[in-house]
Amino acid sequence: MQIEAFSLGKLLADPGANEDRFVVLPGRAYAVIDGVTDRLGTRYDGMLSGRYAATIVKGALEHLLSAPDAPLDDPEAVVAIMTEALAAAYRRHDMLDAAAKDWNRRFACTLSLAAVSGDRLIVLLVGDSGVRINGSKLLQDEKDLDKITATLRVTAWPLLCEAVADPAEREKTSRLLTWNGTRNAAKVLNGLLSDEQLVGIETAAIAANKAALPHVPEADITYLVQGGIVHAQGKYLNNTESGLGYGCLDGFEIPRSLYQTHEFPLAEVETVELFTDGYFTPGEGFGVAAWESTFARVEREDPSKTGTYPSVKGSTAEGFADDRTYLGVRLG
Repeated sequence: MQIEAFSLGKLLADPGANEDRFVVLPGRAYAVIDGVTDRLGTRYDGMLSGRYAATIVKGALEHLLSAPDAPLDDPEAVVAIMTEALAAAYRRHDMLDAAAKDWNRRFACTLSLAAVSGDRLIVLLVGDSGVRINGSKLLQDEKDLDKITATLRVTAWPLLCEAVADPAEREKTSRLLTWNGTRNAAKVLNGLLSDEQLVGIETAAIAANKAALPHVPEADITYLVQGGIVHAQGKYLNNTESGLGYGCLDGFEIPRSLYQTHEFPLAEVETVELFTDGYFTPGEGFGVAAWESTFARVEREDPSKTGTYPSVKGSTAEGFADDRTYLGVRLG
């Protein structure tokens, strides 16, 4: 058996702020966990909410899967136990009711898990972290919701390049726009973009998203462009009423349709690779070196993440667009 793992936080000056975690129980289970970026700045046990959620789930998962009677073949039980671990954290901080009412106060993370159960490999995906089997079978739940806010940022980028000379400040400004949406950005941009420019960005972003995502209702596109991540995205968290609904571990019920499970005959599995979404495209081969080489190419081609790899965040000299974690296992 060969195991390779790598995890790096997005902030070069503060690598300890990494919100990703990984789990290795050789021959038994492997996982990567991606904490959802904090929206309020509140710290819990010294950690922002995304890192706190990932730390809780990592500990709960290691405890659960190390037990002789661990439910390796029951992903629904794993989801329920991880959900309760986060709910217990809310109760410890006396904030369960507040978190239920306000999505921005929740501890949340994604989970990508591969567990060996007898002669099968069981894969569980909650959120947009991914798994690749045998270097070719890619399993990842990419959200249309993220494409909408990424398109908002891409639409605004040419104006921001004219208005802001410093790359780090330009990146910060673009995040403020996607974070707050076009109807709230004026409050935090301090006049950097005029009301007329924000209206133009909004109109163009809605039109671009309608063309790219014709299956998504215009009302949802408009709501997300205007409200951004903080004021709009939470409406779709663990919500099956909209096609934009997405699953995430946050201490509250996750509808079964919003997370994936897969099974593979263990005898047919040579490699398992798990990764968080800080990797904008899979590595060109197995192993940390291959994935990091591909990552470096992506950074050279599109550091701002406004071209081939559109995102709600880009990279600067101060750090990368996102934390990234890779865990590769070659069986046998």
